[in-house]
Amino acid sequence: MRVVVQDKYYLRDLHREIDLYDRKLIHLQKHEVFATETLRDAAVKKMATKRETLVATARSLAASGIEYHESELPRSFRPEGWTDNVCHHDDTAASVEEVAAATSAMRAAEGISAFGKKVNYLQQQALREEESPLAIALGSWQDDLAAYKKRRQKTALAAAI
Repeated sequence: MRVVVQDKYYLRDLHREIDLYDRKLIHLQKHEVFATETLRDAAVKKMATKRETLVATARSLAASGIEYHESELPRSFRPEGWTDNVCHHDDTAASVEEVAAATSAMRAAEGISAFGKKVNYLQQQALREEESPLAIALGSWQDDLAAYKKRRQKTALAAAI
């Protein structure tokens, strides 16, 4: 028979399950469609009973001294107005626009990469040797890309109409 080790990880999992049951209860009460109110009440009672057994177990583990983090508590256990002290917004952090501007400036300063230079060189060489297999291969993917873009524009126009 399997023995459940009652430690901080088990308590964390219990807290997660309690939070899940809280969300399920809210969904049952507000969004789920039942034929009669008695069926709704029966489903809510069944879910609440399961949740209460988990709550009793979690409270007994916490009372026995098993440690837990405040941030891992279910929302229903947290006091009113509780805020997570772990996550703070850093006002000195760079905005998305600043990061984008910095990366574009960095790329402009670097110029073309070594890989880009090789591709440009191969394209230039392929244009010089019109009948080379490389020219045929490079031309074919460029033609395929142009055809794809043309088809894409047609489907976008058809969808807009």
